[in-house]
Amino acid sequence: MTDVTDNASATVAARKTGPHDDLLFAAHRSGHFKHLMAAIKAAGLTEIFDGEGPYTVFAPNDRAFDRLTGSVLADLLKPESRVRLAAILKLHVVAGRIWAGAPGDKPVVLTSLQGESLTLDAVQGLRVNRARIVARDIEASNGVLHEIDTVLMPAAG
Repeated sequence: MTDVTDNASATVAARKTGPHDDLLFAAHRSGHFKHLMAAIKAAGLTEIFDGEGPYTVFAPNDRAFDRLTGSVLADLLKPESRVRLAAILKLHVVAGRIWAGAPGDKPVVLTSLQGESLTLDAVQGLRVNRARIVARDIEASNGVLHEIDTVLMPAAG
């Protein structure tokens, strides 16, 4: 898939991290993923983000987490919600390096680490499922990160 502009917004530019930065550091460095970083730690999933990989992460930004209703985020960060939180986070991760598509590319169906399908679609703006990709192709030593505007929820939760 190629790197071009998104029809739904201004140019969605590829951003690069340092050649040795892992996904965890790339997310930290951007400054857009404070809630995601807290969720990764609370779910005990740092090994995915700083491990060997490669992985592709459709990373909800802080605004996406802020849009969760009520006390959903606070509840998810509690120790008793660790399994549910891990399932939600694994829904945002696929094995391998998946580069974002060009508008008009055919949809691509991917399988998340959580086991559900994700559809990467560039036909009407760049999206994964219902989430809009607002920044794409952020490279890391162990994968690639795409910033999204929505927290995806598993079908069962």
